[in-house]
Amino acid sequence: MKITFLGTAAAEGIPFPFCDCATCQQARREKGRNIRRRQSLLINDDLLIDIGPDLYAACADLGISLTGLRHLLVTHSHKDHFYELNLQLRHRMFRLSTDLPPLTVVAGASVLSMWDLTGGKDQAAELNRIPFAAGRQLELAPYHVRSIEASHIPSIGDAMNYIIDDGKVKLLYASDTGMYGEQAWRQLAGVKLDAVVMEATLGTRQQAKTHLSFRDFGLMLERMRELDIITEETKVIATHFSHQCVDPHEEIEAYFQGTGVVCAYDGLSLEL
Repeated sequence: MKITFLGTAAAEGIPFPFCDCATCQQARREKGRNIRRRQSLLINDDLLIDIGPDLYAACADLGISLTGLRHLLVTHSHKDHFYELNLQLRHRMFRLSTDLPPLTVVAGASVLSMWDLTGGKDQAAELNRIPFAAGRQLELAPYHVRSIEASHIPSIGDAMNYIIDDGKVKLLYASDTGMYGEQAWRQLAGVKLDAVVMEATLGTRQQAKTHLSFRDFGLMLERMRELDIITEETKVIATHFSHQCVDPHEEIEAYFQGTGVVCAYDGLSLEL
């Protein structure tokens, strides 16, 4: 399984245009891995998790084509994770010389309602929708997908994380969640993970129930070890950083040094 980070920031991106915090100023000066677009993850070349407003720019910058994309998993309905115009522009009139495979969209009711309310048409975008909820599973050949209940904004109600299994690697994608509740841990019972991509939005500067700080990131891993969900061999990657809560990339890397945790950056590609 190959994973590519198209974006690694929270909703504001880094740098945030309306901010002059130290992290944003440093990102403007140094650029490189300090520039972070809104989060999205590509698995191989056919499965995308979240489809936010920076997708097109990320693909252009990284030289990535999505013409082979067949599956889209959406974690929740916030616009930094589901930007419906990206799907509306799949319409045939915008790609007269290119045929695309149908796109299967797996998402909760809040996402699909937003798609409908903003004028999205399944047939025009050549997509098939699969309404989904936490605790369910389905086959998206060649993947087996399970959903885990995320602890995010209560008003959304159907925010999800995902386990993606290609038959060789089981990956947990855990973003836009605070510490898991007992329902999520029950849904993870008996799962043996080869890799974890998990948010660390709040760094060392904040605590909240809707996102993970570095401290809570560690506590989540500790609980996974206790439940035998992960081992020392499990690849762990931290991502989804907020400009007001984290330092520049090199300093985040230094924080995790010696823990085995990889600090993601835009364009990072890993073979699992």
